[in-house]
Amino acid sequence: MLEKGRISARQFMLLVFMYSLGTSIIVNPSLTAYYASMDAWITCIISSIIGVGIVFLLIRVSSMDEKKNLFELMEFALGKFIGKVVILLFLFFMLFLTATNLRQIGDFMTTQIMVDTPIQFIMLLFALTSLYGIKLGLEVIGRSCEIFFPYAIVSLILLIVLVSPEADFTKIKPILEDRASAAFATVIPTLGIPYFELIVFLAIIPYVNAFKKAKKGFYIGTIVASFMILLITLMCLAVLGAEFTGRQVYPTYILGKKISIANFLERIEILVAIAWFFTIFFKITVNFYVLSLGFSHFFKLKNVSTLSTPLSFILIILGLISYPNIIYYQEMIAYYWVFFAATMGLCLPLVILIVGKIRQKKKE
Repeated sequence: MLEKGRISARQFMLLVFMYSLGTSIIVNPSLTAYYASMDAWITCIISSIIGVGIVFLLIRVSSMDEKKNLFELMEFALGKFIGKVVILLFLFFMLFLTATNLRQIGDFMTTQIMVDTPIQFIMLLFALTSLYGIKLGLEVIGRSCEIFFPYAIVSLILLIVLVSPEADFTKIKPILEDRASAAFATVIPTLGIPYFELIVFLAIIPYVNAFKKAKKGFYIGTIVASFMILLITLMCLAVLGAEFTGRQVYPTYILGKKISIANFLERIEILVAIAWFFTIFFKITVNFYVLSLGFSHFFKLKNVSTLSTPLSFILIILGLISYPNIIYYQEMIAYYWVFFAATMGLCLPLVILIVGKIRQKKKE
């Protein structure tokens, strides 16, 4: 194995949780409200149920051989040549995904907080921080997640609690009155973020100390993150309204601006920023780590971090040239991303599982 370090099942669970919230807490409320209107919360429930099913599929794939990571499973199931081709396609997908995440945090910072700061600087800062984590290894990434998890979860809980007095749940009524089909149709794009992307954890799960506990942690991390996405979406609908939420790029951040306690404690949207900084950082880092691991496996390198430095600069450049503006990004997420993500996050594990099981039976 390329990776010699090990993480605990708890650290794995927290990584799944932080990863799942990485872009979802910012993207999903707007995406679901735009199409499903006041029934966006129903879309969240349906997509989370399907998301747990996707995790079940991923665990079945990993259970074929607990000691093999995703890239080794590809070669095992598909053969050396086809496996290498599929690995390369998956790595291009990971390049695009990680570059997109870098661009997301860059756009957020330069439009909402540090408006005079060049986006290139923000992207470079996050890329280099993630690069440093990869150089230190998976164990350090896992321990760091344990340290920063409380800050992220407490910020989100405080946001929900403090904004709840402003909530008006009549804004989500009537339920399924005139756009019932939209609520169900919107499930498709919401599966792209984060559920189809969870395939990246098949590259990490072999390095967890206890595989059985890791499987349980995979479920718990996904379910708790899904519940948090549901709560945030509900708050956006009940406080901001479905129409306003659907029109905004960062409705969760605006939600923080609505907090007002005794006309003294107001506009503490920094809670949203803190939570997103930590969750998006670990999403970028996990993606970057899996990308480095994949390229190291493909080129048969001895160290995971060998190509990580040049990859970090490629990611920054790709993130800058992939999206001319934030509107282009929003359209890509709404209409096209789910198909790319489904190819790698649903079709690929299904193929690995089916072909791998057939090969195992032939050997028996």
